Amino acid sequence: MIKISPLKALQPGKDIFDLMISDQVNAKGHKNEQLSFEDLLHLFGCPLDDRPAIYVYELRGEFDTMRGIWADIDLSQTAVNAIKRHEETVSSKVESLKIDRRNKKMQKSPILLVHKKNKTLDALVDFVLRTRKPLPSEWSQMGHFLYQVLEKDVVEKFVGEFMKLEAVYLADGHHRLEAACSLQKSIPQQISSLFVSEDVISIGAFHRVVSGVVIADELLMDKLKQYYYISKIPNNKAYKPDRKNRLGLCFKGEWYQLDLNKASRALSGVPDTVILQDKILSAVLGINKPKEDERLMCFPDSKWPEFLAALNNNETSIGFSLFPMTVDAFIATAEKAEFLPPKSTWIAPKVPQGFMASSPVAITAKGEQVYVNR
Repeated sequence: MIKISPLKALQPGKDIFDLMISDQVNAKGHKNEQLSFEDLLHLFGCPLDDRPAIYVYELRGEFDTMRGIWADIDLSQTAVNAIKRHEETVSSKVESLKIDRRNKKMQKSPILLVHKKNKTLDALVDFVLRTRKPLPSEWSQMGHFLYQVLEKDVVEKFVGEFMKLEAVYLADGHHRLEAACSLQKSIPQQISSLFVSEDVISIGAFHRVVSGVVIADELLMDKLKQYYYISKIPNNKAYKPDRKNRLGLCFKGEWYQLDLNKASRALSGVPDTVILQDKILSAVLGINKPKEDERLMCFPDSKWPEFLAALNNNETSIGFSLFPMTVDAFIATAEKAEFLPPKSTWIAPKVPQGFMASSPVAITAKGEQVYVNR
């Protein structure tokens, strides 16, 4: 049972949009170096519809369209085991987010939750898209759209259908959710959430670069041969695996294809990131705490050029390229409560920070009081 409720949305205007896009172009990840997101809202203002609503989100890409449902999850009325997770968290980051929530800082973007395909929810989303226009937004030029649901009867249909769901699967926001769940023990918590169907999401791979580890050629190859067949890549081209149980390896400027061998057949059902972490990164290269070890860098497939640049800039670096996990494998892993190594999945849609913000406090903007969800 998943208990959702309407929320009140903050929609940053053009000035904030322009600054965020500038930051994105300059690789600052939507974060201005001097100003926090809250500072920007104080400086530029933030338009807001003060009526609680559920929203349908739509991302129109070049080749496909992704849609989801944006609402609050009421953690006080949602079973703890109904939200399935697949990654471990860093306790220090959780504590920092707990402080933010206690101070009622806004949620810049929702956590991302996946639900199994549901024809009724699909029909409700289609109804919303047919019966209204998207809200005006600067983000529309980048393909991001929001449709507002205010009608009580339609809201109740969304709420009722989510009450029937046995589980949802956390794709992004593990630290934010854990912080909220921890505070839930003493203060009722709601967390901004975007729900997308399993047939909508796209999962990309995360590739790894290990630097600062000195290991002899023969020793590394001997260790790898315990689990993989090793073959050189023709013309030494940078290599991306084309299936599960296959890795790419770049070692001292040479590219190899690694295929799980017959002796390791028992590992064939294990996620590639787990095999790599347990059998190679930890056991051979000494990366025992991947969340904390600065020798390990992870690059989403969307940053393949940066991954290659990291390898080319340091001849001693060791690179591993991976094949993305399937949606079925992602859900199966979450259902079995098997935590993956950090940066195992890059799951879209990725909502820009600030596009769908919500806040439990009042914000002063341009000298006027802007009231938001309390």
